[in-house]
Amino acid sequence: MKRPLIIVCALFASASLFAQKLLQNETAGMITHSSDKIMQLADAIPSDKYDWSPEDGVRSVAGVFQHVIQANYFFATKLGASLPAGVNMQTLEQDLNSKDKIEPALKQSTDLIISAIKNVDDGSLANKVEFPYPGEYTTTTAILIAMSHFDEHLGQLIAYSRMNGITPPWSKK
Repeated sequence: MKRPLIIVCALFASASLFAQKLLQNETAGMITHSSDKIMQLADAIPSDKYDWSPEDGVRSVAGVFQHVIQANYFFATKLGASLPAGVNMQTLEQDLNSKDKIEPALKQSTDLIISAIKNVDDGSLANKVEFPYPGEYTTTTAILIAMSHFDEHLGQLIAYSRMNGITPPWSKK
């Protein structure tokens, strides 16, 4: 009789351990997948196309990358991370004015948001997070918005690439 009880207790304990940081690990994995593709596009798009925009008033290729970098830093700080030395959110777009500056900043900002997500404790997922726009947000919301933000701009960058005759590297035959 004790043996089945021990087995049941062990199963519940292992399920509980598995569930710890499940959201954080799953979203970090999804962001890693999307960010790898964004970084492949950053590399594949020639520097002379970084100023290209589909029309006036719409972000350029560089502008999309700058926006993704800025958002990564923003969300990471909302999750408790500190900005790396030398990053100034007020001048980020002016500071990242070339492909050679954008690519390492994209990697650095992505590493920061992934690390920030992985470091969130399960007990703080329901904590309120203040955003500069109306609504009530939690740590979970911030993580999910960060994840969807990557995918939104991955799609935009795929469209920009294809409009410029650039095939995304992962879809070449």
